[in-house]
Amino acid sequence: MGELLRVENLVKYFAVEQGVIASKLSKKVHAVDGVSLSVNAGETLGLVGESGCGKSTTGRCIIRLLEPTSGSIVFDGMDVRALRGKALQGFRREVQFIFQDPYASLNPRMTIGEIVTEPLAVHSVGTKGERRTRAKELLEVVGLNPEHINRYPHEFSGGQRQRIGVARALALSPKLIICDEPVSALDVSIQAQVINLLDELQEQFGLTYVFIAHDLSVVRHISDRVAVMYLGTIVEAGDWKGLYDQPYHPYTQSLLSAVPVPDPEKQRSRQRIILQGDVPSPIDPPTGCRFHTRCPVAQFPKCSEEVPELREVAPGHQAACHFAKVFPIPEDASEQPLGAAEAV
Repeated sequence: MGELLRVENLVKYFAVEQGVIASKLSKKVHAVDGVSLSVNAGETLGLVGESGCGKSTTGRCIIRLLEPTSGSIVFDGMDVRALRGKALQGFRREVQFIFQDPYASLNPRMTIGEIVTEPLAVHSVGTKGERRTRAKELLEVVGLNPEHINRYPHEFSGGQRQRIGVARALALSPKLIICDEPVSALDVSIQAQVINLLDELQEQFGLTYVFIAHDLSVVRHISDRVAVMYLGTIVEAGDWKGLYDQPYHPYTQSLLSAVPVPDPEKQRSRQRIILQGDVPSPIDPPTGCRFHTRCPVAQFPKCSEEVPELREVAPGHQAACHFAKVFPIPEDASEQPLGAAEAV
């Protein structure tokens, strides 16, 4: 299938505010700083990284819940940043969002029927009766009882609430769904159910996902390709098997070395790569390679002065590291059970 979404040099800065008189300082939070990615129709791109690396901000900028500072976003041939009024509303019919918190993302004053039909009402799709019928169909699709359409969110568990969020995202039959850590607040068993549901829906409706998460096993389970973010930039990207079997960037290697292996013999023989220091502040990110302050193989002054280009280090595999091919490859971490480890 062809390319559905392309993002180039996406940048999002947030002004630092302090006090009443000096409302804005010259410094800014570099939340997203030059992210480029592409997603083909029908595939799932996993976006993974530590908390605060900018992955959720990237997703919100793509759908324009946040206005990007600069960069290009092209969806299905449309320049997303140039859209206004009805054109922007039309774009939002094609791209939907599943939020991280199933408790905060649903209005407690609305029934689940009203929640699921709200996108249809906003876009003036169908009559009231037709929208209600559509809501019942969607609830059944995501594994909920249509007879519960008049219940309120507090009457459902966390996993059921997230299914309601999925049903709402499906209401307008979108082409792309951005999933912002949709299972991170759920128990492991419920995580597997929701992930399997998303897989089934993708196959049934031909959906495309950008799946944002920090759990490496969840990303492996659902993604066709994976992009790893660190401090507002993409440091490595490739198909899931190549990236998990042969990570070229030292940051990706450190993440995968933390994934526990179910085999005790292999677990004892594996070497854990423990990073030193804390993640630098996005207000004042390091010069050169942003990872050089914690990198176990950094070479100075090259790494501290020169920004590494995200370049191809293997067929279909990119890494932003000056010495990407020098590192030994850690033992395979691709065969881990769902929910086995997180990146933080």
